[in-house]
Amino acid sequence: MKTLTAEQALANSFNHHSFARTSSSIAGMAANLVGLHNTSPVSPYFSLLARIPDFARSDLEVEMWDSRRLARFRAMRSTIFVFPIDLLEIAAAATRHIIQPLAERWLRDSGLTDQEYARLTAAVDEALTDGPLTVRALRQTLDVPQSVDLPGVVSRMCEVGKVAGGAPPRSWRSAVRQYHRWQDTLPCVDLQRWDEESAIRELIDRYIRSYGPVTIDDISWWTGITKGRCRSALDTLDVEEVEVDGWPGPLYRARSGGNKAEMGSPVRALPLLDPYVQGYRDRHRFIDPALHDFIYDGGGNSTATIVHRGRIIGVWQISEDPAPSVRYHLFANGPAGLRSAAEIELATAGALYFDRPVDIVNIATMKPLSADGGRSASHPLDSRLHRASRRQRT
Repeated sequence: MKTLTAEQALANSFNHHSFARTSSSIAGMAANLVGLHNTSPVSPYFSLLARIPDFARSDLEVEMWDSRRLARFRAMRSTIFVFPIDLLEIAAAATRHIIQPLAERWLRDSGLTDQEYARLTAAVDEALTDGPLTVRALRQTLDVPQSVDLPGVVSRMCEVGKVAGGAPPRSWRSAVRQYHRWQDTLPCVDLQRWDEESAIRELIDRYIRSYGPVTIDDISWWTGITKGRCRSALDTLDVEEVEVDGWPGPLYRARSGGNKAEMGSPVRALPLLDPYVQGYRDRHRFIDPALHDFIYDGGGNSTATIVHRGRIIGVWQISEDPAPSVRYHLFANGPAGLRSAAEIELATAGALYFDRPVDIVNIATMKPLSADGGRSASHPLDSRLHRASRRQRT
């Protein structure tokens, strides 16, 4: 059995996640990451900004809303991801047994009968024949009372390939979507193309290739699939077991993985729920366990992070109050060059978000997300600015 140092093991996934900013297409990067987290509307943009040279916001919008090479879909852990079309079909088939019972439970709790739900879905489909509409516009068009969970109806229609989410009607930052009939926007996507077992094997294989070395716990947590089914799939894949100094095992990676991967020394600003930080059940590979509650909230959701050589060295957030800025906190004092590199990355993120240069605000201290009865991973630094220093970068 091969033995790796922790640095070699981190370098394996670090390079698969393309933090060296080697040239890559957006669809290729989404495939490498096995989907981009899209719980937050802005996260896919920042995930790509950290990995693709000269990334522009319009680049992703063209891929999603014009060419339709990428699409949003609920899959692993009942989470919304942005997938390349071929991967969407795989993820949908592999996780249908997870999503469908949740949809059935929603219907039981919604107060709608099967017949009422069928009438509503038919009405939504008919309303969308004239073009895309938001849920609010659908409610007005169909005169659906507020007591009816129409967003839930539309979500269920998305999950079975009847409706597809489109571009936000106003701001790219908004979670509000226009919805289209699936056949009008994704006619070549067949959610039944893969059988379940083959799709599970393929999804797990892709995960191991991009995230390995990983444990069964990691695989099961990331996919939402039971450990038993993950083990069965693992037995059919071309993977090898490895040991990593100081990491619990057994650990698996693609058999073709080498031991000579190098990370270099880039600093990267990753968004809320970035695939790299959110992609493992066991997070000690990134951080000292004492820092866990500064990065993950009570639900296990990761805040926006600053990563250096594969490890998390700080957190950051976009702030609009009292003025547009990017706040950040580093967990330890490092070389001046490291702080400067972090501020350059954060300035790029701030310019993407606000369309102009903004202040970069260093927060000297922060509270854990577990403090004050539990704090949001979306706003890890929303407390008094302790000895804050401001610096504007262009």
